[in-house]
Amino acid sequence: MKESTRKIFHWERDFGKKMIRIALPIALQNLVAASAHIVDGLMVAGLQDNGASYAAVTQAGRYSFLFQLFLFGAASGSSIFISQFWGKRDGTGIHKVMSLCLRITFGLALLFCLGAVLIPGPIMTLFLEAGPSRELAIQYLSIAGFSYLLAGIDIVFSNTLRATGKPTVAMTAGISGILTNTFFNYTLIYGNFGMPAMGVRGAAIGTVAAAFVSLAINAGYTYWKQQPGAIRPAQMKMPDRHFSMDYVKRVLPVVMNEGLWSLGMTAYSIFYGMRGDDAVNAVGVYNNIDQLMTVLIFGAVNATAILIGNRIGAGDREGAILTSRRMLFATECLSVFTALMLFAFRYPILSLFANLSERTLQDAATIILLAACVMPFRHFNTINIVGVLRAGGDTVFSMALDAGSVWVIGVPCVALATVAFGLPITGIYAAAFIEEGFKICVGLPRFLSGKWINNLTTIGNRGE
Repeated sequence: MKESTRKIFHWERDFGKKMIRIALPIALQNLVAASAHIVDGLMVAGLQDNGASYAAVTQAGRYSFLFQLFLFGAASGSSIFISQFWGKRDGTGIHKVMSLCLRITFGLALLFCLGAVLIPGPIMTLFLEAGPSRELAIQYLSIAGFSYLLAGIDIVFSNTLRATGKPTVAMTAGISGILTNTFFNYTLIYGNFGMPAMGVRGAAIGTVAAAFVSLAINAGYTYWKQQPGAIRPAQMKMPDRHFSMDYVKRVLPVVMNEGLWSLGMTAYSIFYGMRGDDAVNAVGVYNNIDQLMTVLIFGAVNATAILIGNRIGAGDREGAILTSRRMLFATECLSVFTALMLFAFRYPILSLFANLSERTLQDAATIILLAACVMPFRHFNTINIVGVLRAGGDTVFSMALDAGSVWVIGVPCVALATVAFGLPITGIYAAAFIEEGFKICVGLPRFLSGKWINNLTTIGNRGE
């Protein structure tokens, strides 16, 4: 066995400890978040309105999902720079990136908030047929939209803490926000502790309260402990033109990637909605379970991006390549294990949703089976595109591969399955997985080429 290959399987103690220190807090935060989504679903499903409230919150969440992915694109694009600047220990560069990122994320938050508050009816018309579930979704969205303004600021501080070695703080903030959401859900959905019973509006209020708590903890800790992200008002000025242009060239493809990808997922949701509330609920149930089962995977994806960014920023190209290979192998092993667990425990997990219809649970069980079969391929693509290629600054290629696959392959396949062939929700959901094979065929050669490695700490420096 070659020495380079042996290193993929034999981790140094320091590497393993650093990976766990970054990945575990992120995974725990994702675990609690996924659990909270399930709790939210169970609470709303318990309203005994034939699944109308569950369908309402699920489909209103699609608009929030669209916003969150645009937001994630802007913040994760900036995290590429922050990780590399932190590897170089360049605090000035971190503040310049934060200044630009805050402008973008708050602008996105304001745009989506205005849509949710001012025109929730037309928005929900895209996702639900006329009826009780659409009316409930309008009530939920018009309140939950205010949380976007808080989230637009919070994500910048949260991602900066993670990229600069303080993931446990972001985890604490996330867990605290989720616990806040759960408390308000319990008190306001059903009217416990003497509070009014507000149904889905109570769930929306809980979402706003959770966003406030998370922001307070992340920003509060950053300034209290004077972390690298403690940007002062004087540092919030617009960076010079060269820096800003180079930043936009790298970050804009990430924003477009997440935006186009999320629009594709939204298009999927529209087609799912054509099959009625049972179909929407089946997909919603699986999505909640998927978040719960894959928390370690996405913890590894985030850790990979940070570790690779630190290596590249420090000028260690070989270290970045070795890190990427180690994390791809480890994540694939973890993904196969997760798929087997999902298959084995699908029925006990689905028993938690006994309040939903039998048709919903049957479709959800089939969707879980399909997803378990595809999971190793899907997660390889995720860590390769988000954790490796994007972290190396290869953002244009990542955008073309990720978003392009959705719109050129995924959406047409789902549209044909729904409209042309009239397939049930299980067949439509299976059609959405076809794009994963294409991503592997194109993404793997790009990874092996090494062309994805770009040192971004020199942005704005003309003449280099």
